[in-house]
Amino acid sequence: MDKSQLLQYIDHFNNKRYEKVMEFYHPDVVIEYPTMLADPKAPPVTRRGREGFLEQYVELHKSCREALEVQTVIQQGDMIAAEMYTEFHFFKDYENFSRRSMKAGDVYITTNWCIYRVENEKFKHIRVAHFRLHDPKTARL
Repeated sequence: MDKSQLLQYIDHFNNKRYEKVMEFYHPDVVIEYPTMLADPKAPPVTRRGREGFLEQYVELHKSCREALEVQTVIQQGDMIAAEMYTEFHFFKDYENFSRRSMKAGDVYITTNWCIYRVENEKFKHIRVAHFRLHDPKTARL
């Protein structure tokens, strides 16, 4: 997998083409998300398999518009590291956004580092680490 394929994956994600997103995932994919901003002692949220991804994102996207922008990408062997700028624009209340409640009208912007381990040209393990929160007034996507 190369950077152009990663950008294609992000385009599918941003446009909610979930069936295309699934083509990038190994059937046994494990995805880990940070919760430390809401509860520093909480373990990461872990989703397993393609169904785990769909369970989280289809439900989340009923309450918000999420947009990702890839910034820096580093590749070595079967690993990809990407800096992701992400905006969440909530149009409905959402009770469990990484252990916090969001209200309609809330904007949440963050930069995260995502580490992808690739197996047979599919994402096998994805880990997301929080880097920075941004002022909601700076939203641009």
